[in-house]
Amino acid sequence: MAAKVGIFAAILLVCAILLPLLASSFPNHRPEFLEHDSSKTDVTIHGDNNNVVHANVNDIAIPSSNYETRNERSLKEKKKSNKNKNKNKNKKNKKEMKSHEHGFEAFNFEHPLIGGGHHGYPHVFPGYNVDPITEEPEILGGLKEGFYQNTCPQAEQIIKNGLTRAFQNDSTIAAAIPRLFLHDCFVKGCDGSIFLDTTPSGGKVEKLSPSNGVTVKGFELIDEIKAELEENCPGIVSCSDVLAYLSRDAFVASGLPHYEVSGGRRDGMESRVENVVGNLPLPDDTVDQMIQLFNRKGLNAEDLVVLIGAHSIGVAHCFNFLYRMDTPEKAQMVDPRLGGVMKFTCTSQMSTIAFDATTQYKMDSVFYKQLLMKKGLLESDQVLTQDIRTRGFVQRFSNDEVGWFNKFGVAMNKLGAVEVLTGNQGEIRKQCRAVNL
Repeated sequence: MAAKVGIFAAILLVCAILLPLLASSFPNHRPEFLEHDSSKTDVTIHGDNNNVVHANVNDIAIPSSNYETRNERSLKEKKKSNKNKNKNKNKKNKKEMKSHEHGFEAFNFEHPLIGGGHHGYPHVFPGYNVDPITEEPEILGGLKEGFYQNTCPQAEQIIKNGLTRAFQNDSTIAAAIPRLFLHDCFVKGCDGSIFLDTTPSGGKVEKLSPSNGVTVKGFELIDEIKAELEENCPGIVSCSDVLAYLSRDAFVASGLPHYEVSGGRRDGMESRVENVVGNLPLPDDTVDQMIQLFNRKGLNAEDLVVLIGAHSIGVAHCFNFLYRMDTPEKAQMVDPRLGGVMKFTCTSQMSTIAFDATTQYKMDSVFYKQLLMKKGLLESDQVLTQDIRTRGFVQRFSNDEVGWFNKFGVAMNKLGAVEVLTGNQGEIRKQCRAVNL
C-alpha cells in the first residue's frame, strides 16, 4: 500500500513540473468565440491577445459549417496576399476586389467560358469590370422592333389612331388591310409597291392585276395616315412600314392580342403587273402549290396554316368558290348546308359570303373548327384538312386558340421580312402612290 502511494505522489510531481512548461509553449492562443444575444444586434468578438472588437451582426457573414469557415479564412488570406502583390493596380480594381471579398453570392455564377449563369444577369467575378447584359430589340431580316423610337416616337400611335377611326366607320377594313399586306409582301417583297398608281417606266402596276383590282382596298386609309406622319415626321416613316403596323392593329382591333412589329422597311421604286403572276396564292391551289409558294418566301407549312387563320375575319367573293358546286367531286368536300348558302347568296360573281359567319369580325379559332366540318369557303383552305403535312396544325389550332395567337404574331413578322429593302436601299416616299421625283 505504501508503495502505491509513493508511485501516485511521483506522478503528481511530474505533472506539476511538465504542465507549466507545456503551457508556456503555446502562449495566449485562445479560440475565437462570439458572445451573441439573439435580441441584440451588437456582437463582441474575443480573439488572439485578448483583443475585443464590437461589431454589428448585420455586417458579419456567418458560415453555415466549419468547412465554410476554413475556406473563407483561406480565401481572405489569399486575397490579402494578392493585394500586397498588386499595390500598383488602379484604385477602381482595388475597390472592386474589396467589395467582392464579402460578396460570397457572386461566386454562384458559372464561368462564362464554361456556360451557365443566371439567365438575364451578368457573370460577376472579383476584380473584373463586367458590362451589364441588356436585351436588344429583336432584329429580323434587317428590321428592328422600336425602329422609330428616336426618329418618330409617335409613329405607331398615329397609325393605330388611323385604324381605329376607320374601323369605327367600316369594320370590314380590318380584313382588307392584312390582305393588302400579303399581296404586297409576296410580290417582290414588302416594299409598298402595291400602292403605286404609276412608275417612271410607265407600265401597268401591281394593283391592276386580276388578283388585286377591285378585291383589294384600303388605299385611302394609307394615304390619310401617311399624310399625318409627314406632318409630324417628314421623310421618316416608309409606306411599307405603315402597312406592316396597320395590319397588326387591324388584327388587334379584331381580338388578337397585341404583338410587336419590326420596322425599318424602305419603299420600292417599281411596280409591274407581270410580277404578280405565280407569286400569290390562288383559291384552287393544292397543298403542294401553297407549300412551295410559301417556302419560296421563307415560310413553312405551319406558317401557311397559321396565316390562313386570318380568314377568321372578312369575306370571299363568289367567283372564288362557287365553281366548287359545279363539280360533284369538289362538291363532296363542301358541307351540304354551306353549299345551299352558296347557291342562295351568290346572285352574282361579285356577291360575298363571310369566311366565318359565326364570328365574322372576331379573330378566333372557330375558323379552324369549321374547316374540320367541311365549312371552308375556299378550296385552298379546305384542302389543308386533307393533307398529312397540314391537317395536324388545323386540328391543333382548332383546340388551342392561345397557341395559335402566339404563333400568329411570329408568322406575321416573318411575312413582313420577306425580301425587304433596308438601309440605303429604296426610298422613303413622300406619298405612297408615287415614287419621289
